[in-house]
Amino acid sequence: MEFQIIAGELCLDFINTLDNRPVPERRKELLCSYEDLADWAAQAGAIDAALRSALIREAEANPVTANAVLTRALQLRESLYRILKTRLAGRRIDELDRRAFSATLGEALSHLQLRPTRSGFRLDWTKEPVNLEMVWWPIAKSAGQLLTSDDLARVRECGANTCRWMFVDRSKNHSRRWCDMKVCGNRTKVRKFYRRTKTQRRHV
Repeated sequence: MEFQIIAGELCLDFINTLDNRPVPERRKELLCSYEDLADWAAQAGAIDAALRSALIREAEANPVTANAVLTRALQLRESLYRILKTRLAGRRIDELDRRAFSATLGEALSHLQLRPTRSGFRLDWTKEPVNLEMVWWPIAKSAGQLLTSDDLARVRECGANTCRWMFVDRSKNHSRRWCDMKVCGNRTKVRKFYRRTKTQRRHV
């Protein structure tokens, strides 16, 4: 499957893997297996192709564990969604969601280590035996960075009522309305044009 990576932040693209979220009867889960999760992570740049292949082999060898990791990743996704949705509405986040995310973030960051570079240092993931949970560590890190950055104030929801995908509005005048102008933007314009034309015909 080819995923749309349009949000500007890894954690928001992850939230967007539940499609048509506002319309329960049309909701579509895009991550139905651990392989889907690994494919999404590779396409989003969270992991490289070699790690994707290694994780999928590990998942095939340990399907019960893989399903458990997938479930945990989806729980992280929904917790992040609730936190950001509450923030967008100007309400106080649920304490259980805050604690759950804090624990998950702490676990992910515990796998980072300091590595020397030519100009200084960088934080990188530990080189350890393949662990199926590696796939969600970068997501938790991304969310922690977004939630504590100035970009949090630029998080938006797509203007299409049936979409509501999240993204960071980094446009010059902060006027971005759609997750993807080619998709939701054009669809909305077409619907508005159709309604306007229909109304005009009634008055002819």
